[in-house]
Amino acid sequence: MGMWNRNFFIAFLFGTVFFTSSVAHAQKFNIVSGLRGVQDTKSKELTVLSPVEAKQVAVDDLLSILQPTGAFILDNSRNVTGMIFITEPYETVYRYVCRRDHVTLRYQSKARYDEDGAWLDRERQPVGVEGQPVFHIEQLPVPGITSRKPGASYRYKSTICDANHPGPAAAWFAAPSATDAARAANMFRIATDEIKAKRLTPTSCDSARGEACSQLILSLNDPSKLRSVEPCAPSWGDDACYVLSFGDIEVTITGIVPRNSSEPITPTVIESIRADTVITVSL
Repeated sequence: MGMWNRNFFIAFLFGTVFFTSSVAHAQKFNIVSGLRGVQDTKSKELTVLSPVEAKQVAVDDLLSILQPTGAFILDNSRNVTGMIFITEPYETVYRYVCRRDHVTLRYQSKARYDEDGAWLDRERQPVGVEGQPVFHIEQLPVPGITSRKPGASYRYKSTICDANHPGPAAAWFAAPSATDAARAANMFRIATDEIKAKRLTPTSCDSARGEACSQLILSLNDPSKLRSVEPCAPSWGDDACYVLSFGDIEVTITGIVPRNSSEPITPTVIESIRADTVITVSL
């Protein structure tokens, strides 16, 4: 494994969860992967393995998909704090949406003790891992799982997500899940369309007013500018609320997603949109 400890990394990685935001939507949607049907050949092979064999296969598979960036993350004192490992892009349940995962191996100064508990010294060591899914959206709007013409087949041509697609120049942004990524992106597209049509007026912008505020938000309508998406607390039970980060500007959008909706990524109404300037302070 070269510069990093293989057993340590695997032990921590298997105990790590890709967390979603602690701020939950009033309406939750559970997307279950795959339709109930025939168990595939690979699953049949894996489920008959002994625990020892299963562990080894899973470890080998895990290491096969993680590629280190090759550059350590440094703090202001140039001490190593981590390195990011990236998976290849893969498909999600939504058309036009690819996902890959960033796994950060964390380092920090850690005290060392002898067998009797006496302090020896401090040494920088790998201590844990953090996971972050990131998404690329090929085009907007993202059609929902049930978006198809009456009588049409459920299947559609899949978006290619692999080692060569969407390509090295593709823009990626962080989000808790594919549903959050697709819903927030759709909401922003709908909101900008409504602003262009003069049917939606932004509630406020820190650095602009009136038409200038609208133009500021419209200038962000570029997928390459989006950095991250986070859910925020909605005002009402049926609302969906997101904060979209575009570097030094954050856009907050709320919209209505009915509780009985079978289509969780397309709000029926955009209620509000605002932009706030973010001031970054380096400590």
